[in-house]
Amino acid sequence: MKNKQKIAYAVGNIGGLAIAQSSILLLYTHYFANLKIPITALGISLILVIYGIWDAVNEPLLGHLSDLTRSKLGRRKPFIIIGCIPLIIFSVLIYTVPPGLSPLWTWVYLLVILIAYESSVTAVVTSWYSLYAETSLNEKERVDTSKFMQIFGIVGLVIGLGGAPMISGAFGEKYLLGYGIMGGVLAIITVLSMLPTILKVKENPNYQIQKEEEKYPFFESVKTSFKNKSFVFFVIVQFLLQLAYAVVVSSLPLFFKGILLLGDLEYSLILLCAFLTVIPALFLWMKVAEKKGSKFALFASMICFGAVFPFVFFMNTVPVAIIILLLAGFGLSGLMMFPTVLLGDVIDEDQVKTKKRREGYYAGVSGVLVKLSSAISWGVIGIVVTIFNIPRDTLGITVLTGLPKLGLQVLVGVIPVIIMIIGLMCLWKYPLSGDRLKQVKIHVEEMNK
Repeated sequence: MKNKQKIAYAVGNIGGLAIAQSSILLLYTHYFANLKIPITALGISLILVIYGIWDAVNEPLLGHLSDLTRSKLGRRKPFIIIGCIPLIIFSVLIYTVPPGLSPLWTWVYLLVILIAYESSVTAVVTSWYSLYAETSLNEKERVDTSKFMQIFGIVGLVIGLGGAPMISGAFGEKYLLGYGIMGGVLAIITVLSMLPTILKVKENPNYQIQKEEEKYPFFESVKTSFKNKSFVFFVIVQFLLQLAYAVVVSSLPLFFKGILLLGDLEYSLILLCAFLTVIPALFLWMKVAEKKGSKFALFASMICFGAVFPFVFFMNTVPVAIIILLLAGFGLSGLMMFPTVLLGDVIDEDQVKTKKRREGYYAGVSGVLVKLSSAISWGVIGIVVTIFNIPRDTLGITVLTGLPKLGLQVLVGVIPVIIMIIGLMCLWKYPLSGDRLKQVKIHVEEMNK
């Protein structure tokens, strides 16, 4: 791919990250503290966990289906195109729970809408993400494409973590109106960001299944994948990495409301501070990867990210919050870049072993890890909110003290650090690096000449 094609593809990361990060950041707090839906903290967590379990089935199934698709547009583009309109509709509906519903009908509404929303996100974003490993088989070129992805991904993160609460906060306590408009804007941005891929990026027709007998069952695909040691360790590492990140991001709105008494509009400006260090750090991590490899660079960035959050026990003022987020942005930059590169390596090794290119399936599994980690993070929040008796009615009105304050500090400053340490131990065991990775690259290039 030429640079202009890499850029056309990478633009999609704006929408992919914007819509995903805003839901991780806002959904739980919106249901719990803003709308105060007639469901307990644990009940909200249970709905979001069920939604995550659906995603665990939905993502790899759709990825597998796209792997087997044959069309003039390619394997991925038909799904991207079909999913765009439903994505816009359901992105509004997940934030606009009708007032006055009974607990039962609130449950029904949320489950139906969240499942429909996630299906449309999967069709668009996962199908787009599946194209990454096809952009090049060369490690250096993949890092180059990933660089463009992360540059546009930073824009997506700024929109999702800073712009989204800014839009909703502009409407004050008119939560249904503000969040509904925000959901629609995010979905439109996502659809527009996919247009360069649809119009400019060509899929490799040689990767399509050519004969009916070449198709393979879904569960055979799963079984084969989990025999791959590199894939197993990648799955564990990415899951733990995403879980630690999701717990932090999902908890921050509660932390800002309960301890710093900040509204959506105010804390969105603080979140934007993190990106002042994300951008320059991106180029530093690329240099580290060139010299030491992507595995080492990811390991170092995980340490930098995890080491920051115990300092939330001192985050009682806005200036301290800004300093902590600036430091967190340095590690976050590496966390954004290198899992994508490692997944591309795993897909290459899989082709060496199976003689098939299964980007869709692997992208689906990667999507599961992200979404399932988000669902579990919401479950963790529900448990902590209940155990530490964090109040719903006074959140954002009076500064929390004692046990409720400790609960929010544990959520942001202890639980993610423990998860990150376990992730580092697993990444240490990830085998696809050094000479083994070089041999895989040689074989893959020979296979795809």
